[in-house]
Amino acid sequence: MRIIYSFYLLLFLVSCGNKGRKEVLSEMEIVPELVTDELPILPPLQMKDMKTHLLFVTPGMEHNLLLFDKETQEVSAWGKLGNGPDDFISALCIGEKENRIKLFDSNLRKCVEYELLLQDTVSLSRLQEYRYRTDSVTLLGLHAMNNGVMVGFAGFGCDNMFVLLNEKMEMIKSFGNIAIEGKPEKNNLQFYGWFTSYKDKLFFVSQLTGYIVCYTIDGENNTIKEWEHYLTEPLYDAETQKWDKENKYGFYDVLCNEDYVFAAFSGKNGSDKKLLPQNILVFTHTGRLVGNIRYKDVSFGKIALSDDSLYTIGEDKLMICNWKNWKLQN
Repeated sequence: MRIIYSFYLLLFLVSCGNKGRKEVLSEMEIVPELVTDELPILPPLQMKDMKTHLLFVTPGMEHNLLLFDKETQEVSAWGKLGNGPDDFISALCIGEKENRIKLFDSNLRKCVEYELLLQDTVSLSRLQEYRYRTDSVTLLGLHAMNNGVMVGFAGFGCDNMFVLLNEKMEMIKSFGNIAIEGKPEKNNLQFYGWFTSYKDKLFFVSQLTGYIVCYTIDGENNTIKEWEHYLTEPLYDAETQKWDKENKYGFYDVLCNEDYVFAAFSGKNGSDKKLLPQNILVFTHTGRLVGNIRYKDVSFGKIALSDDSLYTIGEDKLMICNWKNWKLQN
């Protein structure tokens, strides 16, 4: 449990010629509009759009969730650190739909669905809870798709990177892998990353490598790989059994709508003073890269999409721009 919590805390602080290799388009530089640079929070591990509010997920902190009112810029806090019915240690928001959200805690091995009540005060009403009971596979991330299934990232205990679960968190099967010669068995930690989905399309990006992949998951739980790209090449020395220090950081976040996939991409290595991304790469659902947007003089870790508005947060700045003004190469 301590290992998992430490891993999430590390990610939280950081947020402060092969097959599928994809060349990046020329950059289009923009200057986004500043919403505020006076946020009373550390950079969140997640940012989600809830129409009138932005939801900030801050695992390991005194409060798990912070809701930012887009109009008044007031911040409301909910939840606390602990192991009670409504407490979390390493909370992640794995799904949001209208006024409902699902939270997953890898340390407490539970998934809880809440109704989010946004009135004079912010409150959450617990609807149902399920427990993950597969001891052999450690889930470090989870994503709920609209078709009823959930997909988890298998950090340890599984040769494949992903596991498919039903709504009650019962494991159906595992799938997906990156072929790296000599990679430690049943250890996928180097490829940890983020999910998004639209209908039956699942998209995953790796934070520690420049890997992005798309799967279709149909009603019979068949998982079909549609496409994959390597924006940076994973470098592993099989003889020393170590990942090369020259590896470049990949994607810090990903989201999608009915037409596009938006991914916050770093492409920097440990020698760079700032690891956080300045670029958003835009793909079609078929994997075609149609945009490479660089934010001038601004780095960010997390993104949220609200109709034609794209929010980014990083370096104590919350920014906004209209992505429909971007000149995407359609």
